[in-house]
Amino acid sequence: MNDQLSKVKTALQLKSDEYDNLLKIYLEDASDALKLLLSIQEDLPQPLEHIVRAVAVKKFNRLRNEGMASYSQDGESITFNSNDFDDFKDEINQYRKDNNGLNQGMWVNPYEI
Repeated sequence: MNDQLSKVKTALQLKSDEYDNLLKIYLEDASDALKLLLSIQEDLPQPLEHIVRAVAVKKFNRLRNEGMASYSQDGESITFNSNDFDDFKDEINQYRKDNNGLNQGMWVNPYEI
């Protein structure tokens, strides 16, 4: 988690530890949400960790604008995705494909001992 936190702070150009606790929550929430999307309970595979960091950065950048679909001030307008993972659909679907389509059941022969 500390490595993830360090990378997020670098991406956000934060030098102090003022927002560390908040960023840790964002990282944990993003990780939990991605695990739910992938139907996995174990640790996330390393190639997907960048998604967790990117979602945490998105959430931080929306700080104090949570729940808004768009924001406008002095001629500047910002529109937020309704789902933080929308930008990563292709990567999430590729992971599912490469891992034999998670969420598929497994057939068990009840007559085998």
